[in-house]
Amino acid sequence: MEPKIIGTVLNQMKREGNLPSRTASNSSQNSLAEVTNLPPALMAVKKAYPTAPDLILAINPSRQLQICTDPEKCLFGKSPKLESLNTIYGQGTAEAWLVPEVVDVCQFCGLKEMPDNYQLEKLVTIIAEKYKYLTIDQLQLFFYWFCSAKYLHFYNSFDPFVIIRSLELFIKDINDAIYKREEREKKEREEREHQEWLKSRGKALEYLHQHDKDNT
Repeated sequence: MEPKIIGTVLNQMKREGNLPSRTASNSSQNSLAEVTNLPPALMAVKKAYPTAPDLILAINPSRQLQICTDPEKCLFGKSPKLESLNTIYGQGTAEAWLVPEVVDVCQFCGLKEMPDNYQLEKLVTIIAEKYKYLTIDQLQLFFYWFCSAKYLHFYNSFDPFVIIRSLELFIKDINDAIYKREEREKKEREEREHQEWLKSRGKALEYLHQHDKDNT
């Protein structure tokens, strides 16, 4: 989604009072001073993006094309969780960040009937609550995969259930990826342990051989 379109969305949300009040200040120093008790990881996000609009404009749908070439990094990286956005910037930030992502999907799918404000607001509220443990990189990967026809699809008009059901399929994909990663790490660990055992066994045999040689 183009920045000017996101800007339009943000302006509309401001007019409707759907952006958290903490974003009102234009001073980065004042904004940072409001949350001095954040964990280091969240403070790093706050320093990088002092206000909610800063974050929404920077981490926008076009970023999907940059990060989603490495799905494993998206799935297991250290980007902030949805619920962390509300902790950093105030309640409503997670929902505000999701709006451009959902609108971008609808535009990409070329829907003849776009979601109305009620559908959009309720959908992002459900996602922000039900999937608050997902990171923004994971969610951008989801929307990228959705646009790649990996999950369910719309039929000309917007249907929020298509996204919600697709998210359930995405969660299964995450669980499968976690299982495969754990299995891979287990095999790698077992291989390292086996190699260490062979190495120690070789040293032990070498010692015994040298000991026998010295005693003859």
